[in-house]
Amino acid sequence: MNLKPNRPSKRLNVADRLTASAARFPDAIAVACNQRVSPTYPAESRGKSGCLYATITFAELDADATRIARGLAAWGVRPGTRLALLVRPGIEFVTLVFALLRAGVVMILVDPGLGRKNLVRCLNAVEPEGFVAVGVAQVARLALRHKFPRAKWNVTVGRRWFWGGLTLDELRARGESVANGSPTNSPVQHVGGAHPTQAADPAAMIFTSGSTGMPKGVLYTHRMFDTQVSEIQSKYDIKPGGVDLACFPLFALFNSAMGVTTVFPEMDFSRPASADPRKLLAAANDWQVTQAFASPAVWGVVGRHFVATGKRIPSLRQVFSCGAPVPAHVLRQTLEGVAEGAKMHTPYGATECLPVATIEAAEILSETVEKTDCGAGVCVGRKFESIDWRVIRITDKPIATIDEAEEMPTGEIGELIVRGSQASPSYVTCLEENGASKIADSRSGEEGRFPAPCSTLHPPFWHRMGDIGYLDGQGRFWYCGRKSHRVETVAGPLFTECVEAVFNTHPAVRRSALVGIGPRGKQTPVLVVECQAGTNAGNLIDELRCHAKACQQARDIQHYLIHPGLPVDIRHNAKINREQLAAWATKQLSRRRASGPISHL
Repeated sequence: MNLKPNRPSKRLNVADRLTASAARFPDAIAVACNQRVSPTYPAESRGKSGCLYATITFAELDADATRIARGLAAWGVRPGTRLALLVRPGIEFVTLVFALLRAGVVMILVDPGLGRKNLVRCLNAVEPEGFVAVGVAQVARLALRHKFPRAKWNVTVGRRWFWGGLTLDELRARGESVANGSPTNSPVQHVGGAHPTQAADPAAMIFTSGSTGMPKGVLYTHRMFDTQVSEIQSKYDIKPGGVDLACFPLFALFNSAMGVTTVFPEMDFSRPASADPRKLLAAANDWQVTQAFASPAVWGVVGRHFVATGKRIPSLRQVFSCGAPVPAHVLRQTLEGVAEGAKMHTPYGATECLPVATIEAAEILSETVEKTDCGAGVCVGRKFESIDWRVIRITDKPIATIDEAEEMPTGEIGELIVRGSQASPSYVTCLEENGASKIADSRSGEEGRFPAPCSTLHPPFWHRMGDIGYLDGQGRFWYCGRKSHRVETVAGPLFTECVEAVFNTHPAVRRSALVGIGPRGKQTPVLVVECQAGTNAGNLIDELRCHAKACQQARDIQHYLIHPGLPVDIRHNAKINREQLAAWATKQLSRRRASGPISHL
C-alpha cells in the first residue's frame, strides 16, 4: 500500500491548531471525561450530580501530545507509519490523536461497534504497522498476529503484560528524554516532535459505517481535517471558550483545534441509541455546555426525556445532529429542552466528504417539513462555501470525466456530486470503488490519478456522494435517498425518503423502510414498517393502504410487512439497513404468498 506524500504542497499540520489554542488558553480545560475512563489524570467533582471528572488543560494536552510525538520519533517510528488507534474516548484518545498527527503518523480509526469480524477485516485490509491500543486490543492483536504481520510498533495504553512493545508512559519518558537533551537510539530530525507535514500528506484512514455494504477505508489528508475545522468554526460562529458535549468522539479533534472544551459523557459510544439521557444531562449541566454534537438516535432519546421529565439543559445554545435525516418531532422535542432561542443544525455530508451542506431546524419546521411529509424529500440545506456541487443524471456506471456527466435542471432528481478541500482523494480499501466514486475534471489534466494532489480549493476530481435528490430554486439540496436503495419498478423509480416520509406521518408508525424485491427494472416495492408500541398490525396495514393515496409514488406499494425493529447502522444507530431488510422481506413474502399480499409478523 503506497501512501507516499504528494508534492508539491504547502506545509500544514492540523495539530498546530491545538498549539494555538494552548497559547491563548493555557489553563482552560480542554477535555473532561468520566474518571474511570482516564484514571491517570486528576479528578474533580463538578456541578450538582456528584460525578468525578478527569480533566486536562489545553497547555497540558499540547505538551503531552508533543511529548508522545517526540517519543515516537525517538523510538524510530517514521512519518507515514500506519498505526491503528484503539483507545476508549477520553483524555488519552484526544491526546493520542494530536500526537499521531504531530508525528506525521497515519492513524487508522475503526469504530469498534462494527463488530469483531468487521473490525479485524478492516484493520487487516490497511496493514497496520503497529497498534496504539488498550490491553484487551493488544491481546486480540497478538492472538491474530498472522493477520497483522507488519505490526511492529505497539504501544499499550494502561498496563502491559506479555505482548511486548512500550507502554504509553514509557513512550512519554522517551519523549521527555529528548526534550531534556538525553541521547536516544534514534535521531530526532524535527523540532518539538512536530513533523513538517504538507497539506496533501496522509493524516488518517477512517472507515465508513458500512450502512450500504462493507465498511470502506477513506484516506484523510491534513488539508481535509484543516478545512473541516475552518468551515465548521466559520459557518456556526463557534467561539473559543465554549463547552461541547461530544457524543461522537472524533468531534473532539475539532473542539480542541477551536479552543472549545470537550466533555465526554458516560455512554457507550459504539451504541449511541442506548445512551442513558440522565447521564447525558448530568454531564451537560455539570459543565454548563454551550453546544452538543450527537446522532439523531441520541437526540431522540434525549428529546423524549425532556418531554417525560421536564428536565432541561438551559446553557445549550447550539445543537448539532448528523448521520441520518432528523425527524421533525426530534427537532421539536430537542429544542423544547435547551436554551431559549437555541439553534439546532443538521449538517449533511459523508465520511468521504464532510461537511457538504447545512440547514437550521427553524427553516425545516417553518417551511420544508410540510413538503417532506408530502413526499418531496428531505431538505438538507445550502452548501458550505468551500464546496462545489452538481446534480447529474443517475447511472450505476463509472464516469471517467466530468464531461461525460449530464447535469440535471433545477428541480429534477439526479445524483449528487461534490468537490472541495474536505473531499477525500481516494479509498484505501475496496480500491475498485475509486473508479466508481470519483470523476476526474478533464480541465485539470489529472484524469485517473488517485490519490489526487488536492493542490487547489477545488481539487481535480468530483466525488459521487451516492445520494439522490435535486436542487431547488433557492440553491438547497433535497435528499431523496441513497442511489443504491432506489426501487426500480416497471413503472419507474421509487425513492426511499420520498415514499417513507408519507407513511412516517401516521401516528402508529415509528419508522418505515421502502425496499425492492426482484431484478432491477422489474422490482416489486415493499414497505416494511416498525410500529409504535401497542399497535394492531392488521388494522395498521389497512390504514396505510388508505394513507398511500396521498402520494403518487406511495400508491405503487403492493406489499406491507410489519417488522419488530428495523436494523440500523452501527455508528449513528439511525441509518436503516435496507439491504438486510430486502433479504428479510423476500423470505417473508415467499413464506406468505399463499395467504395474500398483506403479511405481518
